[in-house]
Amino acid sequence: MLVAEINELPSENMAEDRSGDWSGAGGAVATTGHGGGTQQMSARDQALASLPQPAAMQKQLEAHIRSEVKDLRTQARVIIRSRKPGSAYALAQMYAKIRHLNALLADLLEASYDVLKRLFVKVFIDRQTIG
Repeated sequence: MLVAEINELPSENMAEDRSGDWSGAGGAVATTGHGGGTQQMSARDQALASLPQPAAMQKQLEAHIRSEVKDLRTQARVIIRSRKPGSAYALAQMYAKIRHLNALLADLLEASYDVLKRLFVKVFIDRQTIG
């Protein structure tokens, strides 16, 4: 169900070419010399190399999803109080997101290491939204 959606996420090896980007937001690169050559390792690669244990990843993801659900419920209460046109639609969309996150949380408890790792990288390293 939701595990299949996570498996369809883009690979974490995809990257943009920032050779023409002058903004300076291209990501930090550390150079290490071994022998005579240098290797470049980005901040993302360093974060991927130092991933926590699966149990710790699962706890962090669970806490993150629970906090998002809490925020969505707070927003839903605000929408309920507002009598603006379209608030019923917005409320329905909010509850759909809450149901999606709760289902993801239930699937997270039974997920394999690869699925757990992919979701952890998406949320905490790439800073993407869950839903």
